[in-house]
Amino acid sequence: MMAKLEITLHSKDGDVTYTEEHVSGQKYLDYLTMLDDFSKQSTELTGVEVIKKRLEFVSGLFSNKSLTPEAILMGTDPWDLNPTLDRITNVILGVEEGGSKKELSASELLENNI
Repeated sequence: MMAKLEITLHSKDGDVTYTEEHVSGQKYLDYLTMLDDFSKQSTELTGVEVIKKRLEFVSGLFSNKSLTPEAILMGTDPWDLNPTLDRITNVILGVEEGGSKKELSASELLENNI
């Protein structure tokens, strides 16, 4: 059973938490396709473009349409952006937080494939 996804974003009215109970296997393939595209376009993509594509992917994992890439950007502290994206995508990859099954994090995968 896949772990539930959860992201908490800051807003002017207080923190808002979004959850997703189910993520399809298609999203796993979509992530691997994105990594493959990053690898193929490594000299063409800027860091900004990579982050935008990652934001689009993560927001697309949640069925709540108010969780957009822009909402993630506005609701996340700058120093937490990459760790937040990593934490969400690590769930898709099956990386256990603090567990013995430690694999490369999403950022490490991206860095190795770009």
